[in-house]
Amino acid sequence: MPDSHEEALSVAITMLTPKAHKTPAVITETVGRVGMLYPEADKERLQADLLAYYRVKSLDYAILEDKANRQPPWLDKAREDIKWKFWSRYRDYMQFDRRMAAHTVDQLGDLTDDILDRLSNPRSTLPFDRRGMVVGQVQSGKTGNYTGLICKAADAGYKLIIVLAGIHSSLRSQTQERLDEGFVGYNTQTARTHRTGNHWIGVGKRDRKVPAHSLTTSASNGDFKTSLADSVPATIFGSDPVLIVVKKNVSILRNLILWLAAKGEETEKGHRLLSDMPLLLIDDEADNASINVSKENISAVNAAVRVLLSLFEQKAYVGYTATPFANIFIPVLSRADFEALNLSIKGRHNTLDAAVGQELFPRDFIVNIPPPTNYIGPDKIFGIGDPDDEEDGSHENVLPVVHELDEETDNYLELFPNKHKKDDDLPTSLPDSLEDAVNHFFLTCAARMARGQTRQHSSMLIHVSRFVRWQNQTGKLVSEYLSDCRSKLALRKNSLEPALKELWENEYEPVTARFIDEKLLDDHAIKPLSWEAVRKQLRPAMERIKVRVVHGTPDRTGDTLHLPLAYSDYDDTGLFVIAIGGNKLSRGLTLEGLCVSYYLRASRMYDTLMQMGRWFGYRPGYADLCRLFTSGEIISWYRHITLATEELRLEFDRMVRQRRTPEEYGLKIRSKPGVLQITATNRMRGAWPLQLSFAGELMETYAFPRHDPDFIKTNYEAVQKLISQLGVPAPVGRQPYAWRGVSADTVQGFLLEYLTTQRNIEPGKLTDYISKQQQDGRLTKWTVILMQAENDANPEVPFVINEKPEMVRTTFRNAAGAKDKSKAVSTVEYVIPKAHIISPRHEALDLDDTQLSKALEGTRAERSGAAYPSGEQIRLQRPASEALLLLYPLDPEPAGYAPGIPVMGYAISFPALKGDRKVTYMGNSQLLAEFTNEDDNALDDEADQQITRDDD
Repeated sequence: MPDSHEEALSVAITMLTPKAHKTPAVITETVGRVGMLYPEADKERLQADLLAYYRVKSLDYAILEDKANRQPPWLDKAREDIKWKFWSRYRDYMQFDRRMAAHTVDQLGDLTDDILDRLSNPRSTLPFDRRGMVVGQVQSGKTGNYTGLICKAADAGYKLIIVLAGIHSSLRSQTQERLDEGFVGYNTQTARTHRTGNHWIGVGKRDRKVPAHSLTTSASNGDFKTSLADSVPATIFGSDPVLIVVKKNVSILRNLILWLAAKGEETEKGHRLLSDMPLLLIDDEADNASINVSKENISAVNAAVRVLLSLFEQKAYVGYTATPFANIFIPVLSRADFEALNLSIKGRHNTLDAAVGQELFPRDFIVNIPPPTNYIGPDKIFGIGDPDDEEDGSHENVLPVVHELDEETDNYLELFPNKHKKDDDLPTSLPDSLEDAVNHFFLTCAARMARGQTRQHSSMLIHVSRFVRWQNQTGKLVSEYLSDCRSKLALRKNSLEPALKELWENEYEPVTARFIDEKLLDDHAIKPLSWEAVRKQLRPAMERIKVRVVHGTPDRTGDTLHLPLAYSDYDDTGLFVIAIGGNKLSRGLTLEGLCVSYYLRASRMYDTLMQMGRWFGYRPGYADLCRLFTSGEIISWYRHITLATEELRLEFDRMVRQRRTPEEYGLKIRSKPGVLQITATNRMRGAWPLQLSFAGELMETYAFPRHDPDFIKTNYEAVQKLISQLGVPAPVGRQPYAWRGVSADTVQGFLLEYLTTQRNIEPGKLTDYISKQQQDGRLTKWTVILMQAENDANPEVPFVINEKPEMVRTTFRNAAGAKDKSKAVSTVEYVIPKAHIISPRHEALDLDDTQLSKALEGTRAERSGAAYPSGEQIRLQRPASEALLLLYPLDPEPAGYAPGIPVMGYAISFPALKGDRKVTYMGNSQLLAEFTNEDDNALDDEADQQITRDDD
């Protein structure tokens, strides 16, 4: 039965589309008109949905490119000769059927134009080889983005489109399904060619007369097979575009290479080449499996992708990723290097000798796409901010959705030990916290139904083990718990309903109130719900919930736990599902309507960890109902990866302004301290020297242990020892305790004594770097300031300064959850809001008026109207011989400590040195030992290894 609200919403959007201004008044008028057509529709909900829809904005994207070697723009001249059939129907489908915000659709059109223009004109007769990368946030809509690019590329004349869709069959299948909806227009499980009588889906329901064919299907076993490709009536040499979606599996890629090579012509060097066959190759999750960092030891998948590209005279490669950390370590090979590389691929009847070709580094362009304003990312979950943000650190934008698991009171580590093995004894019960998380899911599903979201998918993620055996057992226990809860709720008198009522009133109602009162999100659909409204939907919601174990094991007759998720089968009713799995649920695979996550498995490969953040994304009308259950350690890892990602973004924006190239960006990023520690070093084959630089960097402490008074005392004593060596202070600005001309040796001694748990600060590397610069007379004179708060009401702590006791006012930095547990991000660490201990103005305390004026001038050249210079410009003005060390005594009470001894933090502002001496160390001997573990390097789901061989 059609959903009247959805129909009314579609009609309203259609009415509003031609209007230039979608003001609240215009929207109200439209709702009134639509209400006459759909009297049963909820007008208040309709108004809220439309306001949210038109409030969403997409920020401007930035493109870093090699302008010197860029081909001349061609798209504007060719535009009028292109019939934009694929793009037009996809644009309308996204705006009217999928409800993508109008502003986002417009920007998608502009962005895909810019990317296509940086690829080559497929109608050209000249050879071309273009390499680029698009970087977006996790779960921010990259698939929709490259679907738009594919549509425009097909319109422009690209004949063959190959999509590399992750390493798991489930992700490949899901990707194909989305391309069926957004590009092909029909269900490829029922047909692979465009013909009358197809099962039309997605864009096909809008326009059936736009032909495209697919040599693969959305079935779980629908990957490329030679025998099936030969049986498809469509040909890659025809006029219609052909799609192939494959997973990054060596066997499948080699079969595809052999099949394509057989259709090419032999060159003078004995290689096979396909001419007049422009290829667009999309590499989804481009940082996963495609990467190779060594010239000598080429990984099998990397070699196969490069050989695949080398088969075509005209080709364009575009990688998509949210975590480009490994991609920036790809070396750009000289022609002599890559022309010497060949690969022999053995087929059933012959052997192909193929050129491996150039590496996959995005030498031509990198695009950075900020997410739309309605995206919920790690900054909103963990409160990470910009160091130049003038707002002095509150946690007002952090969403109160994280539940940190308590190791002391919960039994999750007993049942799911961190280092458990495949054959260890399985748990016989669920942890208390997991049962609590499932109870939260019951309430969330019921609350969404009470808000009218009855036909939308709702999912729960459980990620506790990488082993199939453990996942199966967890699925069995969760299924039993669900059944038991259903039985309890069916009884007139039961213990479950009162417990859920208490949970709702204590956990949900206060959080929803905070979302509304503090305006945490611009979402008018978030409204208070009474317990009675939720209670009425509780039993219907619980009856709809299914449990699925997702790891690639073939279906078992009668075993519903191992059925595929198959969201598309429930589009009319909505699927409520609890999904248990490992990496299949952590890389690329989308859990529709993810509401509750229970996440135990940590990874020390930071890029892998960020990809596991399935809870990032879009949650219209139910963000206040979402919950994340995880450990304090994992929260800490996430905070670090988020900071490192922000570091990448800021450096990217700087280099765009400086008109630098992707290769220069790669070289610069490789030396940044935060980024070096986040790259999964199983991508680094063989010993490889890494260069570390702190030039132009701001290093600051922001996290401190909550339950370690000895740690806090040690750092306080280290600061006191440093100050005792400095003599008489000379005030700087309003800061009375400042010392200029402090020797580098004195500062280095302090850094080695100061304790920190932060992974992005390694005292040994800091002091090594300072020592190296002294050889050139740099970083020899330091300004050290013991920062005192200007507010007279702040608590005071004792210091001995110039042999005299002094009371210094502490800086008050109220970490999330310090006094309000509903705001907690971590109870293990005391964390500075937005992860910045420094206020932007503090960084300029050692500059004179001339330097400050120049820094402000430079800032205004980048951001007109700026009231104060940016940290980057301040560091550019600081002389090479000088550096700044700021010492922050923090109020100990918010961290849970007794008054008297402050929590000591620091910030170091390094000048922007040119030609600095970098710290060199080996990637495989240090990074591999410090930042990976053996579990992370193993394939998560054994079952996926069974589905690799071509069956012809």
